[in-house]
Amino acid sequence: MPHESRPKTAPASAPSASHPAAVPSPAAVPSPSAPTAPAAAATPSAAHGAPGATWPVLWRVFAANTAVFVVAVALLVLTPLEIHKRIRVDELAVLLAGLVAMLAVDLVLTRRALQPLARLARLMGTVDLRRPGQRASGFERSGAEVAALAGSFNEMLARLEDERRASAARALAAQEAERRRIARELHDEVGQSLTAVVMRAEHVASRASGDRAVAELGELAGIVKGTLVDIRRISRELRPEALDDLGLANALTALCNRVAESARIGVGRRIQTPLPALSAGVELAVYRVAQESLNNVVRHAHASRADLSLAVQGDHLVLIVADDGVGLGAPQVDGGGLSGMRERAILIGARLEVEAARDGGTVVTLCLPFEAVAR
Repeated sequence: MPHESRPKTAPASAPSASHPAAVPSPAAVPSPSAPTAPAAAATPSAAHGAPGATWPVLWRVFAANTAVFVVAVALLVLTPLEIHKRIRVDELAVLLAGLVAMLAVDLVLTRRALQPLARLARLMGTVDLRRPGQRASGFERSGAEVAALAGSFNEMLARLEDERRASAARALAAQEAERRRIARELHDEVGQSLTAVVMRAEHVASRASGDRAVAELGELAGIVKGTLVDIRRISRELRPEALDDLGLANALTALCNRVAESARIGVGRRIQTPLPALSAGVELAVYRVAQESLNNVVRHAHASRADLSLAVQGDHLVLIVADDGVGLGAPQVDGGGLSGMRERAILIGARLEVEAARDGGTVVTLCLPFEAVAR
């Protein structure tokens, strides 16, 4: 029995999906080649068709889907394909193959349209506020919404960095004030009291009659003298007088000498003189980073030698503290000392890097741009 056939026609829903009236006019959709605003300057208004913005994500997805449907309808109209009333297996296979191909192409185009948004999400997950200056860039031609989101994210990062810097400044200022107060009390009150004890013990020992009493009083005077030396050392570490009186270069020299004498390790130093004019806050931050780095060498590195250098390199002032110790070993975790160093670096607009040396040991680098160190 001859079979009935019908001419090839498009599905009922296809014409409506590709109807010209559903496609936005050139006046309504900005040209992809139009100039775009930088991502850092993007604002939420860009998502509402601001001048110079690229296609919004909605229209990109719509254009991809429209292109797929138009191609599908064109193939259905132009190809010599007949579909019988009772569909055959080969015809069903052709239709399924076309559907799969259409969905695959639609997936590829949609994924490409949404790729900038996924890249921005990954970038957001990798930003570390302990390393300021990171920004979302390269999203100028990624769609108006993505550019606006990147601009808002950059503005949020700038606000967070400013707030973090301000809070760190307040916390460190309070810490330094407390250090200064404790150092003054140790030097003026406890130090003077111990000095009086030493003098009194020596006076009594000079007037004692028994050898044993003289020996014990002399030993007591020696113990108190040692305690007095320790208190003066702690007082200097709390608030270095050399930094206030003699400047950063001399304070670092005294610090190296004191660490070498107390820890019995070699401490080399290369300090450029004269140094650029530095504010008191910058000098204090550089000194504290150097002090904490050398303290870590003594406490944790098991090193036999450390080297400190401070010099101008290009348009930066660079402090480097290196040792020949055991190195970083386990994954780096910010403890109290390292966290404080990072806070001070952020406060003065510097970059702090803690890395393993090639031949063993650790290298701490503090890099300050000149615009941050200038008075």
